[in-house]
Amino acid sequence: MTVSSVDSPEDAAFATAAMAALRESGPLSLEQWALALGEFGSVDEIAEVLELLDDPLVGFLPGDKYVALDALLEGLVFTHRLSDIEISANVLEASPDLDPILGFVHVTDGLRVVEVEHETELLNERGFESAGSRRVILLSPGSLADYSAGDLVGLAVEDGQLTLRAAEVEDEPDLAPVLGKIFAANGVEALDSACWQLVIEDPELFTVPSPPLDELFEAAGYEHQRELLAERGFDFIAYDVQLRTASVASRYSLGHDEAVAVVAFVDLADRGYADAAIDNFDIQDWARRHIAAAPDSFASLADPGVAVAVFDLGFRNQDPASDMILEALALEMAGHGPRAVKPAAHWLAGKAADRLGRVLEAEAHYEKSLEWEADWGPALFELAQFASDRGDVNRSLSLLGRIDGGTQEALHEVLQAFLPVEHLELGRNDKCWCGSGRKYKVCHLGKIDESILEDGRWLYKKACMFAFASEFADRLVELDNLASVNLSEETLRSRTIFEGPALDVALFEDGLFAEFLARRGELLSEKDLATATEWLGTRRSVYDVSSDGATMVDRRTGETVKMGATGQPGDVLSARILVAGSTTQAVGGVVLTSDQQIADVLRVLAADDIDPVELVTVLS
Repeated sequence: MTVSSVDSPEDAAFATAAMAALRESGPLSLEQWALALGEFGSVDEIAEVLELLDDPLVGFLPGDKYVALDALLEGLVFTHRLSDIEISANVLEASPDLDPILGFVHVTDGLRVVEVEHETELLNERGFESAGSRRVILLSPGSLADYSAGDLVGLAVEDGQLTLRAAEVEDEPDLAPVLGKIFAANGVEALDSACWQLVIEDPELFTVPSPPLDELFEAAGYEHQRELLAERGFDFIAYDVQLRTASVASRYSLGHDEAVAVVAFVDLADRGYADAAIDNFDIQDWARRHIAAAPDSFASLADPGVAVAVFDLGFRNQDPASDMILEALALEMAGHGPRAVKPAAHWLAGKAADRLGRVLEAEAHYEKSLEWEADWGPALFELAQFASDRGDVNRSLSLLGRIDGGTQEALHEVLQAFLPVEHLELGRNDKCWCGSGRKYKVCHLGKIDESILEDGRWLYKKACMFAFASEFADRLVELDNLASVNLSEETLRSRTIFEGPALDVALFEDGLFAEFLARRGELLSEKDLATATEWLGTRRSVYDVSSDGATMVDRRTGETVKMGATGQPGDVLSARILVAGSTTQAVGGVVLTSDQQIADVLRVLAADDIDPVELVTVLS
């Protein structure tokens, strides 16, 4: 058997066997675990799939071993001391007391783990503010009605699920000896992993209620931050910087000093973001003081890869306050930093100006980048996109040609369809082929046929290129993954993101086309701007393709659309029909394959506010 993905139905037996082996023989190293599943394939192949096994009841231990948490923790109880706010909100702080058993929340009715930063609205509705946990457990309303502040509540693992119950301390173990053994080889461990190892070293722990882990750790001389545990006095901040530096170096193929500069710049910007909440904060003075204090400290940003990493890690998620911090720091580096960093400084200032809605200022910054270094890649690419938005295909391709690997960019491929058609049979002074009566050199030589400019195809592709920006990557990837989930491997290999519904839904239902129009409107021609404005209100629908394939009938409105060659005769197609001048094009087309899918798509499309994720899901 070839194991390719634990998500595919044929591999369900593998996932079941993997968990059974871990329950029976664990803890196991990855190699030992793979050996126990030898009937499924080679050890290397199985090990690769095991690393992707997404089961909340798989625990990773210090010493690089795996354990089945339901087998390890069955019958144990972990306690937590309640606060007034937890009782009123029916929410439990997870860290550190309940970290070891969070995996069981996924299989227990009435409980839910949420990330605090992603569910602020929900938690605010419950009147809850976290005391520091990254994750909390939501309980059913009234679950804590019989408790008072300071009471202990226990969460026991019984038959593979969690049971909430009152608790009184029956044992007060000293964790120091066992923790000392666990931490002998390392100064810091993941908190949940350390707790699981505690149970392996001393199976009697937590068999009866004991004080909360927070209190036990403090008594043993240990402290925690987030999901990490270490001896008291450990420098968590330095360790976090060390981890992030290593991650940046690996992710972006940077040297250590370059990764250090990336982390330092992002951290500086984060401090500025926090300081900006102070009354009378002078953002430019703040930036001036910090850059002037060490003008050479960010010299590594001169490398394009380093500058891109800074933007990607620190400013990818659009936030005007963050963009203003970036712009202030970049302007100070451009004015007072070393010469080598000026191209990057102007590029970063341009990225900030663009996101703040000042595209012409952004363009001026990118041009200044090239004044300092003529072939600075990121600035060339931004200017190539702007040239494309203006309709200048030759300039766009020329700029891409100056970038190492520029001909491999998606924009380069898109532009090939809009190159001026050369009529080699005509001399420069011959009458133009179009019948205007003017000379070829002043009419169409080196220019695009007006029909191409008017039919909307290039305008739509311009918006697609805008959507590919790193700041939108997470939204686009999420939708594309949903759209691809049921495709065969062969189809996936041949498919591009331009096909299928994900990109179109990201543009319209998820708002990226409106963002494109707001930020690129100044660059578009009057015709493009008018067409794009009309497109904003265009809704996707479901169409029946006629028996001759010449027309489509909208199932929602009953209107007939003359399209020709869109879908096969008799197909039921979901698409968006975009009109430009006298031409129409269907984009994001998906053939619907069942009555149920058709009904589901029509139901989602009937909503006033369409959920992009739900729409892509039913289309797929």
